[in-house]
Amino acid sequence: MSEFRIKMSVRWGDLDGFNHVSNVTFLRYLEECRARWMESVPSHWQDGESGPVVANITINYRRPITWPAEIEAGLRPLSPGRSSIKLEHEIRAASGKTEKPGELYADATTTLVWIDKKTGESVPLPTCIRSLASAE
Repeated sequence: MSEFRIKMSVRWGDLDGFNHVSNVTFLRYLEECRARWMESVPSHWQDGESGPVVANITINYRRPITWPAEIEAGLRPLSPGRSSIKLEHEIRAASGKTEKPGELYADATTTLVWIDKKTGESVPLPTCIRSLASAE
């Protein structure tokens, strides 16, 4: 998967009562990856009257993540529509005491929809976002 990737450390506070990373924290890892990817897009789309909202997230939890661990979260833009884009995500082991580097913890798909910030109506995707998905 040709993708944008970031590394993160699992924090003690990410754990739930079963001593593994909670399901909501998986979503936060995906959110951090998505935010950093969007920040890296070479454009000033953030300054405009429109912006992205999450319309859908589907996540498949493959293995629990335990502490301590280093993870990699990645995404690849797919399927641009008129006003939406799908992002394919993965969370994998970067290193750890029991994990093999590259071991898959979760995969997910997120749909972002660009909206007018005042009206809430969908608007066309910015060209810079569309071109990233088209380049893959």
